[in-house]
Amino acid sequence: MTASTSLRSQWLKLSILIITITYLLFSSLLIYATSVYLKDQEYRSVSRSLSDVSSLYENQPFNSISEREIYTSLYDNQQMGLYTLSGEEVYRWPVRSTLDIDTDFEATVNPVIERRSIDGEDHLVGTRMLQSDYWHGYVTVVHPLNEYNTIIRMMLFIATIIGFLSITFTSIISYFFSIQMVKPIGKFTGQLKKNENQGFAERLDLKTNIVETDYMIESFNNMMSALEESYNQQKQFVEDASHELRTPLQIIQGHLQLINRWGRNSPEVLDESLGISIEELKRINKLVEELLLLTKNEGEGSLLNEYINLNDEITSRLDSLDKVHPDYTFEAKLEQGRVMYPINNYHFEQMLIIFLDNAIKFDTENKHITVSSETADDGSIEIQITDSGIGIPKEEIDQVFNRFYRVDKSRSRDQGGNGLGLSIAKKIVELYRGTVWISSAEGESTTVHIKFPKPKK
Repeated sequence: MTASTSLRSQWLKLSILIITITYLLFSSLLIYATSVYLKDQEYRSVSRSLSDVSSLYENQPFNSISEREIYTSLYDNQQMGLYTLSGEEVYRWPVRSTLDIDTDFEATVNPVIERRSIDGEDHLVGTRMLQSDYWHGYVTVVHPLNEYNTIIRMMLFIATIIGFLSITFTSIISYFFSIQMVKPIGKFTGQLKKNENQGFAERLDLKTNIVETDYMIESFNNMMSALEESYNQQKQFVEDASHELRTPLQIIQGHLQLINRWGRNSPEVLDESLGISIEELKRINKLVEELLLLTKNEGEGSLLNEYINLNDEITSRLDSLDKVHPDYTFEAKLEQGRVMYPINNYHFEQMLIIFLDNAIKFDTENKHITVSSETADDGSIEIQITDSGIGIPKEEIDQVFNRFYRVDKSRSRDQGGNGLGLSIAKKIVELYRGTVWISSAEGESTTVHIKFPKPKK
């Protein structure tokens, strides 16, 4: 398992590595370019001196050449030597020099410049063969490389010192900069650890003026809000579900105890208790089915859709309800022609049943329900289901789609509702890219608006 390390350490190591590599590359390139340039200058000076000295001995007798002429032909610290064709030394300047070189010269008229080590020190030795009326032999120019080597060594020393100081300075700057850079991340991490024990209520109140960290903090706060909302919804869902299941279970338990005490010898008690228990079990079964439907994680990509005529489905469903509820008036105000939309036939039928069943439950006096359909200019489809019932208070309209929420809490259980139907219907609508909302006039009517976007081709 790899050992973990802090972001600050990673940043510090990375910055030092980058500045070190960059400096090494830059200084190496600079030293190399300087050395090439200086070496070229050294070779040029040897070449010029060799040419000047050779000119002297080619154009006049060697014994007529003064030391001053030789001196002016050479650069500082250079030496020269005059040799016969056999390599025997005839003359050297300065006369008192003790520099000995290899006299195994190449028999070529072209100048030859070589780098040699003489007496443990680097020199450039330039040799040229002379074939003139005044001299047959060789002339050499010996050029010491002490200054060149001194300059290169000095550059290496300076580069090392500057590199050490630069890396040290960069390390210090990077250290303090890394502290400032990871400071908001440290607070962010601390907040995470704190939230492990305190839940989702805490928020990160921090402004760094750094785009990335500010975005991360904002995303963290948004995530905490979403998690808190999800957690509260889940908690409320469990509490409501527990409450809804507790009542029918208590009723069943009470009637089973009643049967155990007196029902064995009393057919009336037995029939009544069994009937009530069966009804409560049906209620539990329906509640569980609705809960399972709400917890399914279905996506639009997993749906097997087909284009259906919404008007035909609405008409078919109203005809069925008219037979089941003959005391109700079901009016259809549908758009002329076919209204096609890609939706699962079963889902659309289930959605209609929920909204129509809800309208029937809360319209027990006028018993008049109207369903309309219309295609807008932008191609969207709107379906409206209007009842003439008790209506919904304005402050409660936004809550009717919440799970287990009931507008008339005193009548809902008697009417067999679990408070999940509208939540299921809304989920179905949204599953097919639609929206649903409710408008209501309390004591007069309620209208459910369902809107689907223009079908994709």
